[in-house]
Amino acid sequence: MSIITAIFQAIGQVITYFFPLSEDGHSAIFHDFAGRLSGGGSELTGLIHIAMAIGLIAAFYKVFLKLILEFVSTITQLFKKQLDIKKTGNSRKFMYYTFIPYIFMLVYLIPVGDGGNIYKLLHSYSYDGNLLSEGICFIFDSLLLLFACIRLSKNEKGIQLSAPAVLVTSVLVFFTVPVSGLSLCAVVLSVLALFGVNRSIAFRYFVSLSAPILIVRGISEIAGCVTYVDILTGIIGVVIAGALAYFVSKLSLSLFKNNKFIYFAYYGFALGALCLIIGIVEIIISR
Repeated sequence: MSIITAIFQAIGQVITYFFPLSEDGHSAIFHDFAGRLSGGGSELTGLIHIAMAIGLIAAFYKVFLKLILEFVSTITQLFKKQLDIKKTGNSRKFMYYTFIPYIFMLVYLIPVGDGGNIYKLLHSYSYDGNLLSEGICFIFDSLLLLFACIRLSKNEKGIQLSAPAVLVTSVLVFFTVPVSGLSLCAVVLSVLALFGVNRSIAFRYFVSLSAPILIVRGISEIAGCVTYVDILTGIIGVVIAGALAYFVSKLSLSLFKNNKFIYFAYYGFALGALCLIIGIVEIIISR
């Protein structure tokens, strides 16, 4: 049973992350119906997240290689006092823009309450015994996707990343990472599409943000896990997640470039409405 669980969990995590479906949102629904409201993570979940990052890096290795080369080149020029901001190319700007959301994420570390921080405060709404917030987030994602698909239907070539687009994306990503129901894929790609950013560039930006987030998240989940897995189960989960992440991420890119995300918006509206109804009922029952 543990092996079967690992297989289905790997498939579920990969699909709901690399498609605009919200991995955390679906996890919260499962925990709500299973009565597991502690929000405690499992070692398997962390391993799968790290494997997803590895699969993503393998699928888009050129993106990460270029980021590394631009970073090394920037540091080298900085030490040699040859760095000229005015002559920054698009690849260098892309590298700069990749760091901006992580600067916003430093706010997570600000202490709040008894031994908590901003991240834990935002994450606390994910496993609170009520699906109302998840329903709102699903509908928010779907609205973004709907407007993005309308924008993409104009078949414009698209522009490079811009500072306003990255800043708006960074603010929304700040809330997306800890709050269940919000999808990083939906938020990043929809916002950049609304700003008219080229589809391939927008997806590369999503990819460049996802790998570090998945790795850090996986490590933290393993470090603070409450359930563990045996070696065989872990290996199976990792292999399936890594391989599936490679292919599903490429499929997601194809669907986005061909403006097929509208179907995920329909699904999100339906699931969001259902969660809202369940959440209202749960509030009534709790009283």
